[in-house]
Amino acid sequence: MRAAVPDIEADILESYEEHHVADVLCSELAAMSPEAERFDAKTTVLIESVEHHIEEEEEVWFPKVREALGRKELQEIGQEMLNARQVAPHHPAQPSALKKAIDALIS
Repeated sequence: MRAAVPDIEADILESYEEHHVADVLCSELAAMSPEAERFDAKTTVLIESVEHHIEEEEEVWFPKVREALGRKELQEIGQEMLNARQVAPHHPAQPSALKKAIDALIS
């Protein structure tokens, strides 16, 4: 997307950081007991962060992507994402889950 839609460069970089924060929080939560003092607070922060991330993607940069790319390109990208799901990590406690997910999407 960075090459195809240069107008969303800053959004994508911010998105990488938001994914990183979610990955870190998921890893921390996976290592914690639900009874731990900070478990609920950490879960709340994760939920709020992911909700904000989704809202921003859907309302800000997905429309820019749809406007810049044709239907065929969007369908091809959608298929690539479906294919990437097969090799993407499925458990947040996996080491470097974020890196593996990004690598799956760009390879």
